[in-house]
Order: sequence, then structure tokens, then C-alpha cells
Amino acid sequence: MSQYPGQISAVWMDSPPGTLGPSTRGHIRFTREVPEGATDMENVVLTGDGLISMADHRRRAEMAAQVLSDLGYTEFATFFSPSENTINLELLLPDGEPEPSEVALAAALQQHVQDTQEFQGRASQVVETDVALTALRGSGPFITNVHSRGGNWLLDDGARFCTSGWSVSGPNGDGIITAAHCRGLNQFEQPGITPYSMSWRDQEWGSGGDVEYHTTSHVELAEFYARATSIRDVTSIKTTDTMVGGTVCVYGRASNSRTCSITVQAVNISVPDPDCNCNVGSLARTDTTPSIRGDSGGGWSYNYAALGVNKAYDNFGRGYFTPVEEAQDALNVTIKTQ
Repeated sequence: MSQYPGQISAVWMDSPPGTLGPSTRGHIRFTREVPEGATDMENVVLTGDGLISMADHRRRAEMAAQVLSDLGYTEFATFFSPSENTINLELLLPDGEPEPSEVALAAALQQHVQDTQEFQGRASQVVETDVALTALRGSGPFITNVHSRGGNWLLDDGARFCTSGWSVSGPNGDGIITAAHCRGLNQFEQPGITPYSMSWRDQEWGSGGDVEYHTTSHVELAEFYARATSIRDVTSIKTTDTMVGGTVCVYGRASNSRTCSITVQAVNISVPDPDCNCNVGSLARTDTTPSIRGDSGGGWSYNYAALGVNKAYDNFGRGYFTPVEEAQDALNVTIKTQ
């Protein structure tokens, strides 16, 4: 992506037919033809003719969330599917309520795209085949923030509330990040010592994700709790657009367990959040999650790599987190690594 800026349309991972476990291969779709220098890559499938850049795909999916809000829908998720090359719209509808047509939704999104005048070429055109609608039946809310009391490290006036995420360096000094919907946090509880103070510095709770930045009165190390009794170094971060199809693990203080064998389904998802009365975007979604209330803000990781900051689960058992790359951009911080 750094070598071919603006020339890549989609990136994702999958398991080749007949493989078991986490064996994966990568896919890179270029906007036009595959560049000559990018043809010799092991276990990576290269294709062309994607026409629309990753940035434009992402922005169009964010606009789809606004279109659904404007149409009166309140329980949904929108995201771009790199493998299917579609803007996916998931609507949670009560039993008996008719679902809208993909033609009508594509037309509404096309009008919104035209009104903004942000795009050029193929990106400025939304046709029916660009939109994939899934109607899910049930009652809301679509997502549930996992922020209730029961977390073990981040406190609100002495009450355990949420889970700490990642150590960072930032414009106000070294600190930690967690979920922005964990409002009122002012203490950090390190096992075995008296809780110490935290100072709120900044947050993003909207299109850029669900994260906030605090500084503390202690030293923040480039380490994380993989389990209650297992501390690991943070050696790297994973970029958002290379997550789809990959394996991820999560740990939260409330559930107090590390669970892996979880797959990232999609990135750059937008969902409505009743706690902020806004659409929260730039999220990743997983196929399952063990998280419970109190696990918000905790780290999603794989081995020694930081992937995200825990946010929510939905009615279908799937997890949501803010990727660390999005958290860094939104808060102007840097995840500490060894």
C-alpha cells in the first residue's frame, strides 16, 4: 500500500479450499492493471480492474450509513466487502416490516454521492450491483456497548467500569487509550497496588471510531495483559485494511479470559450508537466475541501485535472494535511498541 498509494482497490485474506485452521492467503485488487513490479509475491493473489480506490470504497460505505439514517432507519451496519466488491447494508427489522429494495437504496446513495461531489470516475456512480442488502429480523439495539460496571482496571471514582487498552505516546504525554463511551474514568487499577489517577485528554466517538486518550501519574509500558497472569510485549500493530479474514484474540477484565480462533469479518463498518446518538464508523467486526459488559476498551490482539480497542457486541454474537490504526489517527497518538 505504501508502494502503490491510491492504486489499490481492496485487500483481504481467506483460507484456500481444503485448508484447515488459520492457514491463509492474501488478496490484493488493484484499481487498474497489476503493476509489473508486484507480480512475484508468495501466497498472495493479485488482480486488477478494481476501478475504485480503498479510500473511496470506505467513504461510500460511510455515506451509506448517513443515507440509512436519513431514511429513518436506526438499527443497521454498513461496510465495504473487499471480497464481494459491494457496499453491504445490514438492516435489523421487526418481523413483518417489509425490507427496502436494493434499487431504491442504490438510488438514494447515488443522489447523496452526487450532492457531495467528492468523487471522480467510477466512484461517483452507484448502481444496483454496488449494493448488497441483508435484512436481519429482531428487535434493537443493533449493538450493545460493553461498558457497564465489572471491568477491572479503569475506574470511575473507585468503581470498576472498563478495561484499559494500549499504552501510547501522545501530544499530552505518555498514557493509555480505551473506549470513549467509558465516560467518567479517572483512575487506573494495577493489580497489587493502590489505584492511581488518570487525566482525560481527548476522544473520538463518531465517524473515526470509539476511543479516548488518558495520561496517568505512572509509567506506561509497551506491554499488555494477554491473560490475567500473562503479560506480553507489544511488538507491532496491524493495519486496518490487512485485517479482513485474519485471526484475532481478545481479553477483557470483566470476562477475565483470552479467546482466540476469532476471525475479522469486515473493517470500516459504520453503526448507529444510541449512547452518543450518532453513527460510529471506522470499526472492525468479528464473527464472534466472548466480551461482556466491563470489557470495553480492552485490547484485541494476535500474538504480540496490537489490533484494536474493544467496543461492543451485537444481537448475533459478533464483536466490534476500533482498529489501532484508526485510534492513532483520531487521537494523534502512537501505540508504544518494543
